[in-house]
Amino acid sequence: MNLFDRLLTQPIFNLLAFIYNFIGDFGVSIIIVTILIRLLMWPLVKKQLHQTKMMRQIQPELKKIKQKANGNRMLESTMLMELYREKNIKPFSSILVLLIQIPIMIAIYRGIRIASGGNFNHLNGINPADYLYPFMSGFHKASEMMSGNHLMLLGVVDLTKVVAGYLPGLMIAILATVFQFYQTKQIMPSAGEHKKLKDLFKQASKGQEVDQSDMVSAMNRNMLYFTPIMTLMVMLALPGAVVLYYATTSLVAIGQQQRVLSRSEEELEKMASSHNAKRSKQAQEAVIIRKKATGGKEKSKAGGKTVVRRIKAK
Repeated sequence: MNLFDRLLTQPIFNLLAFIYNFIGDFGVSIIIVTILIRLLMWPLVKKQLHQTKMMRQIQPELKKIKQKANGNRMLESTMLMELYREKNIKPFSSILVLLIQIPIMIAIYRGIRIASGGNFNHLNGINPADYLYPFMSGFHKASEMMSGNHLMLLGVVDLTKVVAGYLPGLMIAILATVFQFYQTKQIMPSAGEHKKLKDLFKQASKGQEVDQSDMVSAMNRNMLYFTPIMTLMVMLALPGAVVLYYATTSLVAIGQQQRVLSRSEEELEKMASSHNAKRSKQAQEAVIIRKKATGGKEKSKAGGKTVVRRIKAK
């Protein structure tokens, strides 16, 4: 077992086995584990979604900045940084949050994949029993899960079967695709005029300058339809257990996104203003420690006037 599996995959695998021991339904156990982990990740997800929401809100201001800069890259960068500071937007924080989430998502996938058995374990030389903590071996249902038998959803859907050619699993895969489509569409800007990708390419071929934000927006709209289709193609080769995880995590993500994105613009402005007020207060609390040059102390060239020795922020 490698270090990644020991630190992340094994705990998730045992959490799944623990819940299965009491629930007795593999599919429901996957749903519960997925929801629990998404809730634990909520602080990170919330921060990422807040940044996404704010970026959507300032799109008109970004276009105004580009017009004012009129091709002056340095001026445009300065104005952008000032806007980000005013709105408390940290563009790179979303990337950091995503990088933290990726290993966790991979660990969930591996944990469920190992638990569902099949060719994956055989091809990779994995024995599910090696991932079970010693104290878990006393749980009858957990040991039953190791055998790969009775891994069903509601006693009807066999989650060990590959989705392709298995109608119940295929239906779950289609649901997962729909959920992913809506999840992606939910965070995309909906207002304003949208330029098509082919029109932007025509514009570029004529030697005209293409707005990078328009190009990125057009590519994202194309990916909105392309990505779910590709995901569905990949899911056809996976067992139903993994597909159920994808469907559940997308559905929970939709709910979490709705919670953050439904906030009004005024509420987000209030949050940004609160941050700016706090930062301003900290600046005002900076205390100038003053000393007067007297008697045995070092005299300043200012003739005994107040000398600023240091600035200390509380």
